[in-house]
Amino acid sequence: MTTSLTGDRTAERARHATPSGPRESLLRSRVLHLAAALVVVQLGFRAWVMYGSWFTGDDFMFISRMVNGGLAVQDVVQPHGGHVMPGGLYLSWLSDRMAPYDYTVNATMLLVLQAAADVGLVVLLVRLFGVRAGILPPLVLYLFCMTGTPIAIWWAAGVNAIPMQVALFWGMTAHVAYLRSRSWRHLLGSLLAIVIGLVFFEKTILVLGAFGIVALAYFATGGLRDRVVTMWRHYRPAVVAYVALGVAYLAAYTKLALNFSPAGAGSNDLGEVISNMVFQTYLPSLVGGPLRWAEIGGFSLPRPTDLMVLACVVAVGLLLREIHLRRTMSLRAWFLPGFFLLCDVLLVLAGRVSFVGLQISLDPRYQGELPAVTAIALACATMRIRGSVEGPSVRPDRTSAPSRRLLDHSQRVAALTVVVALLSVFSSFQYAHRWMQHLDGKHYYAHLSHDLAAADEPVPLIDHGVPGYILWELVYPANLLSRVLVPYADETDYHRIATDDLNMVDSKGNVEPVVVPGVRANQPGPRPGCGYAVRTKAITIPLNGPVAYGGWWVRIGYLSSGRSTVVVRAGVASYSTVVEPGVHALFFEGGPDFDSVRISGLAPGVTLCTDDVTVGRPQPITEPEGPAS
Repeated sequence: MTTSLTGDRTAERARHATPSGPRESLLRSRVLHLAAALVVVQLGFRAWVMYGSWFTGDDFMFISRMVNGGLAVQDVVQPHGGHVMPGGLYLSWLSDRMAPYDYTVNATMLLVLQAAADVGLVVLLVRLFGVRAGILPPLVLYLFCMTGTPIAIWWAAGVNAIPMQVALFWGMTAHVAYLRSRSWRHLLGSLLAIVIGLVFFEKTILVLGAFGIVALAYFATGGLRDRVVTMWRHYRPAVVAYVALGVAYLAAYTKLALNFSPAGAGSNDLGEVISNMVFQTYLPSLVGGPLRWAEIGGFSLPRPTDLMVLACVVAVGLLLREIHLRRTMSLRAWFLPGFFLLCDVLLVLAGRVSFVGLQISLDPRYQGELPAVTAIALACATMRIRGSVEGPSVRPDRTSAPSRRLLDHSQRVAALTVVVALLSVFSSFQYAHRWMQHLDGKHYYAHLSHDLAAADEPVPLIDHGVPGYILWELVYPANLLSRVLVPYADETDYHRIATDDLNMVDSKGNVEPVVVPGVRANQPGPRPGCGYAVRTKAITIPLNGPVAYGGWWVRIGYLSSGRSTVVVRAGVASYSTVVEPGVHALFFEGGPDFDSVRISGLAPGVTLCTDDVTVGRPQPITEPEGPAS
């Protein structure tokens, strides 16, 4: 049986209209004021989180990619770790252009996006359910759930996930408006929200699934087949548009960015991933958890106690039972978080666990949209969408003891909501505080910018990789100083050969003189007091062993009788430079493999003596054995 949508819409609107008497108007005013206050409080907390953070990991990669690559669309749509995120890359470029390595700009951008999401949820709740006290618990759930903090505190995560939430809220508002009116304007609005979200995060495509669940659950009746037929008969333009957008985007993504096999979702690790994502992370987050964290290399992962997990399962189960006992048609709302949670589990299992390991499934960032989706589901389970064909209503049987303890008492609902919010803020504070204790990149750049600014002229540097806590070695050459220090181009001068003055940046960001540890050295020279005497004739100086696989530098300590041009060679690497009179040290980068050093090209009348040739991988003088692990 299908439901006709051509009845008296005026009567329908009247049936769901919000009362407008003096008492109801006062209630509406209080609800709106309280909603606004909650948003302000959350934005204040998020401001502390965001402005207290700094660039980390992928943030540097985004900057390096944009300042060294191109701004053309065909460049920015190239994937990053399986993500297609031109919007985030363009914002990274913009922030770097406005104020290089000033995280205040990025934090402000994130805060504006968060405000757009918050306002979007308030508008969604008001337009779907009216101004009523029942919209406040879902709003609180979204605003203060712990899962939002790992997203808010990290630019690379937030610039993806928060725009997806914006698209979900504003897109769902337009989608429901379309289901009520079948207006093309609202349909185009919902499509626009999805497209904008996809510019930032490919995962936004899942919002189409949320649209489908809401439409089938609340704007049609009968069995699944009847509901699908209703969608096709009455909302055909939307069905065609949503399916076309989804299929087109997934096809493009599969060709352009898919970097894992979907077959990985059938891994034997499925049970462990479900345990980590559902029982260790998602369920505790709904009731204020996890309250305990484990630090893994500067990151924090939830580590609730077994008792906490059990308590969370029981609490969530009792709440679902209570809602079911007091509201008809409430269970269908939970298809929303169920759908997203299932997708998150499969995506993490197939696309991350196989590369990083099982612990990655504990990271709340991989289910960052779930507070938003669960908030919508909670509202749909307890309140009827205005203008919908079906929806929850109060069950006539009021004899159930649990209902007398909770849903029939607004003060108890409010008290429970406040307790969960406070616990969530505590968990979020724990996470943020731990994060702020590990902003190693901030200290690195503070030291580096100070040393570069203090120099009277561009600092001669070896172009080496930044520490692994800034950028992984695997992203070479994006991790080279010349790639990440483009804003400091006027203060740096990169060399592959230099005399006396050559520097490196140590693991703490300090500019320090270079030393070349003696992995190999010259065979002793034949002339006492001189070693190898080089004049106009080329001299080959043998080493006490070969070197291979690249990364080798040569240091030649020499005494020269005068100034002269010279050619030095180590393997395939050859340079023409100048030697100065007196005692000096010449540094240059050798070839991938060699077992001798050749010196030639001196001017007539100039003699160069050296018995001090060392070959090694250069290090800053403060870390001659390499950075401490």
